[in-house]
Amino acid sequence: MDTSLSRKYRQLQQVFSRHQEVALAFSGGVDSSFLLYTACATLGPSSVHAFHARSELLPPLEAERVDRTTQEYGCVLHLIEIKPFSWHKFVANGADRCYHCKKKIYQTFLADPFFIKGAVLFDGTNSDDLGQDRPGLMAVSELNVQTPLADVGLTNKEIRLLSREFSLATWDVHASSCLATRIAPRESITREKILLVSQCEALLQKKGFNGVRVRLSEENATIAVLQKDLCELQKNHVFSDIKDGFMSLGLRGVVLDLQGR
Repeated sequence: MDTSLSRKYRQLQQVFSRHQEVALAFSGGVDSSFLLYTACATLGPSSVHAFHARSELLPPLEAERVDRTTQEYGCVLHLIEIKPFSWHKFVANGADRCYHCKKKIYQTFLADPFFIKGAVLFDGTNSDDLGQDRPGLMAVSELNVQTPLADVGLTNKEIRLLSREFSLATWDVHASSCLATRIAPRESITREKILLVSQCEALLQKKGFNGVRVRLSEENATIAVLQKDLCELQKNHVFSDIKDGFMSLGLRGVVLDLQGR
C-alpha cells in the first residue's frame, strides 16, 4: 500500500475512532462496503449498525450482496422496508427525483426505533461524486449525514485498490444504481416498469453479460453493456435471441447503445 493510501486509510479510521457506535447507510456497493469494513475493523463489528433500504428498486444481485457482506463482516444489519411507489415526487421522475428519494430514505433511517440515539449517520459518498451532478448530495448535506470517504479525499479507484488490498469481495464489482435510473426522465416510475427492467437485465445476465443497463422509454428498450462485451452482443444470433426475449416481455423496440459502458 503506498504512502498516500495508507495516510487516507488512517484518517478514515480516526473518523470512526471518535465514536463508540456508528450507523452507516449501506447499499452493498464498492464504496459503502469498504466504508463498512473500515468501521468494523476500527470499532469491532458489534459497534457498527448498517442500515439498508430494501425495495423493488434494488437489483436482486445487489440485495444478495448486502446480506452476504454484512454476514461476513459480522455487523448489525437493519433492513428497512421502504415504499417508494407511494412517494409522489419520486414517481413523477423529475430532475430532483434522486434528491427526494435519498432524503426520504435517510429520514427513515434516522427515525427508525433502532437508530442509535445521538449517533451520526455515515454514507459512502467518495471524492469523485462531489464533482458530478448528484442531486442526492443535497439531501445528504441537509440531514447532516457524514461522508468520510470524500472528506479524506478517497476516489473510487483508490477505494477499489484498498478493497483489493484487504481482500474484499467487492473490490471489482461493477458500479450499480437503483432501477429507477433506467426510466426515461419525466416518464412516471411504476412497479411494472421496474419489474420489466429487472427481468430484462436478468435475461442479459443469464446470457453472460454483467454490468448491464436496460433503459426504458415508453415501450422501447436501449441495452448498454460493458465496452468489452459490445462485439459479442452485436453478433446477429446473440442480439436476435436477446431481442426476442425482450419482445416476449412486452417491449415493442430494442436497440443497442453502441457507446457501451
